[in-house]
Amino acid sequence: MGSYPYNQRQAKKNRSGWLIGCGGALIIGICLMAFLLLGGFAGLIALFGGEPEGLSVQVSVPTSQVQVGDSFEIRVALSNVGTQNINITEIQLPNDLLANALVTGIEPSGTQGLDYGDKTAFQFNLLIAPQGVETVLFHFEALNSGDISGDIGVPVGTRTSTSKMRVVISPRALVEEPPVEAPPMMGDVIPYQSVVQILAMIDIGDQWVDAWSGSGTIISEDGLILTNDHVVYESFFPEIRLAVAITTQQDQPPVPMFYAEVLQADYYLDLAVIKITTDLAGNPVDFANLGLQPVPIGNSDDLQLGDPLVIIGYPGIGGQTITLTRGEVSGFTAEAPYGNRAFIKTSATIAGGNSGGLAATQQGEIVGVPTQLGSGDLEAGFVDCRFLVDTNRDGIIDENDHCIPLGGFINAVRPITLAIPMVEAAKAGEVAFNRPSAGAYETHEFSGDVIFEESFADNRHNWNLFDDSNGSADIANGQLLIDVDRSNYLIFSRKEGIYENPLMVAEAQFNRPTSDGELGLICGYQDIDNFTIFLISEDGFYVIYKFENDEVVYLVDWTYSDFVAESTTYELAVYCGPDGLAFGLNGVLLAEAFDPNYIPGEVGLIASCYENAGLTVGFDSFKIYRP
Repeated sequence: MGSYPYNQRQAKKNRSGWLIGCGGALIIGICLMAFLLLGGFAGLIALFGGEPEGLSVQVSVPTSQVQVGDSFEIRVALSNVGTQNINITEIQLPNDLLANALVTGIEPSGTQGLDYGDKTAFQFNLLIAPQGVETVLFHFEALNSGDISGDIGVPVGTRTSTSKMRVVISPRALVEEPPVEAPPMMGDVIPYQSVVQILAMIDIGDQWVDAWSGSGTIISEDGLILTNDHVVYESFFPEIRLAVAITTQQDQPPVPMFYAEVLQADYYLDLAVIKITTDLAGNPVDFANLGLQPVPIGNSDDLQLGDPLVIIGYPGIGGQTITLTRGEVSGFTAEAPYGNRAFIKTSATIAGGNSGGLAATQQGEIVGVPTQLGSGDLEAGFVDCRFLVDTNRDGIIDENDHCIPLGGFINAVRPITLAIPMVEAAKAGEVAFNRPSAGAYETHEFSGDVIFEESFADNRHNWNLFDDSNGSADIANGQLLIDVDRSNYLIFSRKEGIYENPLMVAEAQFNRPTSDGELGLICGYQDIDNFTIFLISEDGFYVIYKFENDEVVYLVDWTYSDFVAESTTYELAVYCGPDGLAFGLNGVLLAEAFDPNYIPGEVGLIASCYENAGLTVGFDSFKIYRP
């Protein structure tokens, strides 16, 4: 039997040397052959000499001295002035050059080969047709000063063409830095009127209510506002309305005046650009007469340790008026792929409502956005976290649901440099969202070894079937049928046997939908209190969670997806392993998660009801692939 009431859930969220000494014609022949076999073309060149027929080599070097630390180039132009194809396999550079300059790049690509004592070969595969030209460009960084001269050699068969070169590297000149003028006193410019409050409203029971708030900064006269992505987006809510409250007086709460829409958003940077669209009555906005005061954009790459910062925003706790917090740059945090300045750490203690607001220099230029997601342990830092929606679908809005964090404290700032591409795109009227959704992933067709396959012609593979007052699991008409006759209830059927790291694919359908029914797969089943669940719902949501000792642990919270909502057929794919979990629908990856406590167990198929009972789900096929 496999049934489980929803109301028991608890939401926790490498040359080798060779012997010289050949004598006699026979030995010379043997030595020569061995020499050839070992690639000793330098010796053959010394014996035969001469220029390769048809090859012209021209070398271009810097015409003036380069300094230590400078980058420079040497260009080798190879021309075929003959009537036969020429195959270039090596270009030999003087070792004096390589001892004083580092090769940082080669175009086209080549690899370093044998060291001939005074030269080192770089290997290529360049076929030059008659009258053709190939140019090889070597990029260098000057390491040591010196007057470097020598020959660059290009062998073709047993002959080598050489061209002389000379590069002069001089010591780095000392540049006297001009005196730096002292900056104005911190606080000379406080652009508080450029900071707004953003109110996120959600539709609950046909009524729009304020759900959470954050801060933003006006960056253009036509109503562009820079903020955080999480201020304007929450994955659980399919639709959010954004109101913008303008700062009119520093000692008064902001005044809601406009609605705004999102033009640019990046979930991973946690940055967004929104644009004011209408007033609260739905009328277009006359920006020419509005008098918005955009803040000038600074350069966060110029910030140094100890530089002062002014943080301005609406704290969300401890008052409703705009708040200024002083601090200084206390460090930088690296994060792939954003580099060593992915976050600017600050000594200021910033209230969570300031997230999305303004981090400014003493000249009043924006250099960053205070960001809740860079502040460390979010869950431990929330002061205000509201329970607004029944996210765990147990029929009750309470502390077991996923909450919307509104308070807490921030000590990190996203640098403005990372936001500039989004700002420029928004100014051009472009709309783009970079968020983890189904449309962001490529489709995938499953192939490989199938280690188990089920068509549900009968129960020869020992699925657990049952029928009780809560629902049933049966095999009939080529399907595994699951009925759910009780709201807020899980019904599942398991297959006997333990599978290590299974990749499971199942085809399913809602035979008797109820508008909010759910279907999916389970894995890692130990007992009724310990297993992992993957579900999609009729109304467009997906989730990954587990029961761990009879407590619910969300690995991916309930998330709305247009892709799920618009799908009419369902091929579910689930991977379970200690290296991670993955959930796909119709060849598209929906979500990934990691469970450090995952233990292999039985697998199965599941259906569940939210509010409306009477659901019937049919599973047409089930396969397990070798991972």
